[in-house]
Amino acid sequence: MALDRTNMVSLLDVGKLFSGSAANIMEMGDGYTEISEDWGPGMDSTQYVNMKSKSTTVSGYEFTMNPEREYLNDDMQKELDKLLKKFPTGADCETDYYRFFKTDEVEGKDGVYEAIKVPVVVAASSAGGEGGGKLVSAIQISGNGNVEEGYITMSEAGKFTWSTTAPV
Repeated sequence: MALDRTNMVSLLDVGKLFSGSAANIMEMGDGYTEISEDWGPGMDSTQYVNMKSKSTTVSGYEFTMNPEREYLNDDMQKELDKLLKKFPTGADCETDYYRFFKTDEVEGKDGVYEAIKVPVVVAASSAGGEGGGKLVSAIQISGNGNVEEGYITMSEAGKFTWSTTAPV
């Protein structure tokens, strides 16, 4: 039986936006109606003269996502509002995206999960909605470097920390 979408947890470090130095990793959950990662694999195909089928290799990945969020009065929305008011460029858009699956909890370590970290750039994409509908805002997230494997630790207070080594 397939697991439901709640098994996949998406996180964004809003503390690094606007060239910030203190991490503030927040879950992208409440208010988001869909968060889908598009890894955009680069595929190169070659047809050799002695082959009936093409030979294909993967040359890289182009990570993108366009999450849309209902406008909620919370800390995540305050961070998105900054994007929609200041329209940053360059280094002010750089941060990290994290993802883990709840089924990847490290054995014997409550709240510790195998995870990935992707350097990304984040930009405001849209805000609005239809008449009588809910106010929504959308951001665009694009990969900006290599994926790193590590661990996310979720504290009882709901705070997230990243580590490249398994916490003791």
